[in-house]
Amino acid sequence: MKLIVNGEEVDLPAVWWNSEQKMVQLIDQTKLPFQIAIHSCSTYHHTVNAIKSMKIRGAPSIGATAAYGLAQAINEFWDEPEYLTKVSSAYDQLLLSRPTAVDLKRGLDHVKKSWAVSPDEAIVQAQKFAHNISMQGKKIGEVGKSLIRENMNILTHCHTGALALVDHGSAIAPLIASWEDGVRFHVYVDETRPRMQGRLTSWELTQYGIDHTVICDSASGHLMSSGKVDLIILGADRVTKNGDIANKIGTHNLAVIANHYSIPFYSAFPDTTFDINTLTGTEITIEERNTQEIYEIRGLSKTTRTQISVSVYQENTHCYNPAFDVTPAELLSGYITPHGILSKEDLGRVYSN
Repeated sequence: MKLIVNGEEVDLPAVWWNSEQKMVQLIDQTKLPFQIAIHSCSTYHHTVNAIKSMKIRGAPSIGATAAYGLAQAINEFWDEPEYLTKVSSAYDQLLLSRPTAVDLKRGLDHVKKSWAVSPDEAIVQAQKFAHNISMQGKKIGEVGKSLIRENMNILTHCHTGALALVDHGSAIAPLIASWEDGVRFHVYVDETRPRMQGRLTSWELTQYGIDHTVICDSASGHLMSSGKVDLIILGADRVTKNGDIANKIGTHNLAVIANHYSIPFYSAFPDTTFDINTLTGTEITIEERNTQEIYEIRGLSKTTRTQISVSVYQENTHCYNPAFDVTPAELLSGYITPHGILSKEDLGRVYSN
């Protein structure tokens, strides 16, 4: 994706391996949209923490970062006597850093195949994994743009742009591809409490000049009941064998209301997000995050122009903070994949090969 860094236009992915400095580098998503900052991870421990703290987010980008993290560990411990023990421990720590997104395990397992070959090969395999995700995002854009027509109102939830898919988006990719083809439409962007990932969607859409409006999550039902939403496209963090999807909290709500008003509802995802080994959504582990994310809202001070946190509840208030929910397959109109727009029946056929 093209960004302005220190006054210069650069083309950067969400995460990459810096071969000169031998470290993982990524765009710090916690600083956006107010600052474009590059976060460097010199050890695999730093990479684990970057995933946990959501400096990198979006299931495919998390998977790519985990792949780089394991490659780091292989390079760190290669010459040590307890190499396999230490690398296995690194694998486990990375795996547990965000438990819901299956892409994370995909990235780890891809690099794991090379941990007995060489440190250099581990880096190569991590780079291949990240590149493949990026190219699949580009394909998703080409496939999904067939759903978008002139003057549509499109709703999206959470963030599914280039930051989430290494260098191309999933749900946002069809929007960008259509806009670049000259199709004009409007996008409603859910804020997506409590982490406010809508700020990332708004920021990326702004880079392309795509017309959009940010709304509170709870306004989406009103928009749908008023006939102001023609299409909903969002991503997924895990898609099960039967077509259930785990996605950012609030997705299930949207699906139920969209189904009531017969609004097309699609999930866009790369191959790494499909989990043929998980039969239904009831088997998915739902990550519960720190309740401090609900207690506080982060933003930019108008006076000092620095990022600050503001408490909005008393500290003894009980909060529940699941990061994801599961939407049953029967509520989805289809799935936008690199292999085409698929039905839930198509998923098993395409992904069993």
